[in-house]
Amino acid sequence: MSWIEELYKTYEACYLYDYELSDSSNNVPLLPLFHMLKKAHLDLYIDEKGNFIGAKIIESGNFTIIPCTEDSSVRTNYVAPHPLCEKLQYCAKDYETFGGLKEPYFDEYYKLLESWAKSEYSHFMLDAVLGYISKGTLIQDLVDANVLIADEKRKLFSKWPKNKEKPKVLKFLTLKKTKDEEVSEFDQGDLFVRWNIEKPGIAESSCWKTTDLFNSWISFVINQEARNNLCIVCGEEDSIAFKHPKGIRSVKDSGKLISSNDTSGFTFLGRFENSTQVATISAKVSQKAHSALRWLIDRQGFRNGDQVIVSWSVTGEEKPNEFSDSVSLFDESAEERIAELSTISYADAGQTFAKKLSKKIAGYKASLTDSKKIVVLGLDSAGPGRISITYYRELSGSEFLDRVEKWHTDMAWHFHEFIQDPNVKKKIHSGYIVYAPAPRVIAEACYGKRLDDKLKKATIERLLPCIIDGRQLPYDLVNMAVKRASNRAGLENWEWERALSVACALYSCHIIRQKINHQENLKIMALEKQRTDRDYLYGRLLAVAEHIEERALYLAKENRETNAARMMHMFSEQPFKTWEKLYKSISQGYFSRLQSRRPEFLFRMKNLVGEINSLFSPGDFEKNERLSGLYLLSYHCQRLELVTNIKPERANSEEVNNQ
Repeated sequence: MSWIEELYKTYEACYLYDYELSDSSNNVPLLPLFHMLKKAHLDLYIDEKGNFIGAKIIESGNFTIIPCTEDSSVRTNYVAPHPLCEKLQYCAKDYETFGGLKEPYFDEYYKLLESWAKSEYSHFMLDAVLGYISKGTLIQDLVDANVLIADEKRKLFSKWPKNKEKPKVLKFLTLKKTKDEEVSEFDQGDLFVRWNIEKPGIAESSCWKTTDLFNSWISFVINQEARNNLCIVCGEEDSIAFKHPKGIRSVKDSGKLISSNDTSGFTFLGRFENSTQVATISAKVSQKAHSALRWLIDRQGFRNGDQVIVSWSVTGEEKPNEFSDSVSLFDESAEERIAELSTISYADAGQTFAKKLSKKIAGYKASLTDSKKIVVLGLDSAGPGRISITYYRELSGSEFLDRVEKWHTDMAWHFHEFIQDPNVKKKIHSGYIVYAPAPRVIAEACYGKRLDDKLKKATIERLLPCIIDGRQLPYDLVNMAVKRASNRAGLENWEWERALSVACALYSCHIIRQKINHQENLKIMALEKQRTDRDYLYGRLLAVAEHIEERALYLAKENRETNAARMMHMFSEQPFKTWEKLYKSISQGYFSRLQSRRPEFLFRMKNLVGEINSLFSPGDFEKNERLSGLYLLSYHCQRLELVTNIKPERANSEEVNNQ
């Protein structure tokens, strides 16, 4: 159970006694011991002597830090009151008098609060709350303040017509359907109350922002618990946790990572008599570890439905996000990216990207040394109320950074990007930027419209070891990307461009990580003009054919798909047979037009086709076997080189045509 030990160490290293939650934020803080988050609905104001001042509805309904017990933190339908902030069903003595629908639990709540207030760890806020609720006028005061709604008989409303405008307080309540479809049923006793105690000379009146009150509850709980067993995490005798916190992935999450309360049937399979014979974890360690995990997930976790993957430095140093693309990793402004589009040419072949990546990783390495530990943890639902750990790795800081750098290096490719000018909103810059795509983009490019949450989750889980462990990419995923990029039918141009770049990135990474061809620092993103691989040469031919068609259609001012684009899938399946048809259609349909208007261009393109054909080994050109993903690499590189070199000429041709 090293994961819980690392989370415990993280809490100890990062806990800074900063509990404050603003009313405009839902960020999860690193909670103090024996506290939890809850959404409060009502603010109650009393003075230090327990006299009612006023009440108001909390419009935002944001999170509030409240003290809790081991039982109350995991309660479902049984009686287990929180010691201070609670539902009206618990803290209102007159709840039943006003016709509350549920069973009142005031006696249990009062007993717990009284034991804390009368202990040596008491606080003036506790005495004020205890004195006020003893009067038994909470519901009455809220009705008089027009916060709760009651009828003429002073009974709380429990039904409301659907077509009638609802009071503000009802937006927090669960409205249940009744036999009468025009009426909704609800219980105002479900409203959650937090306390504000005003005292002269005390600046902070909110109980959920008072550090002294937090420490008072922590001391009270620790003093009440018996140190009766050895904690396997901290190695000390302490009170053992029998019920572990829930609400890990979100406040409403009912799943648990550790559960040992099922003692019936074959729970321990005959090997143990009870859970303490399996493992014993102290209540403090469990609370701290789960609080740290909640904080980390909210702060930097990757979420996909029930799936959560989070990585962190145990000692709190900043680290790169392994699930971001290179653009997010570099954190460049729009101006910097636009400058890159306009100044870096395709011939750069990724050198600028490599320098930026190396510089960024070097910055992290200054703090994330070998002595620092990075933990990567994957969570997913294992069933109702259960969470399983699907992935777990511990790495040194430098090892983690090396893996992230290698992933971005191996997966880097040219991506066609559109960037809005921050100074001129209507102006959009376009061009190619080298970066490694995010796993989410890879999943979308591989599966397109077929991608649902389940498939996205499975794809990301399969990519995680490729990033963190440096493993080879799943070939079926690479093959799926290649096939989708080869079949342009039904794809918008931007979607196909993205699919093509992702397919090239995956196939390039796959080649680099093959053990038989593995070479350190091998990454070629420029066109290799002397390469003689059959698949590579056929990809170049396809790019040249498409370029010839695009130029001819441009001169004729026709906006339609080229034959090369329409026949791309067929070309990947039967290259020799398809090339004959494609080149014949080009020569018959466009050569005469180009000969009369762009003879130099046609001459260069014919020569280029001849040069490529001359590189085929004897017999390779006539083979009609399916092409591998290598043809996409050469197709993309040849296409980019032709487009980059033709831009000045195209600008000149437009000027000639306009004269």
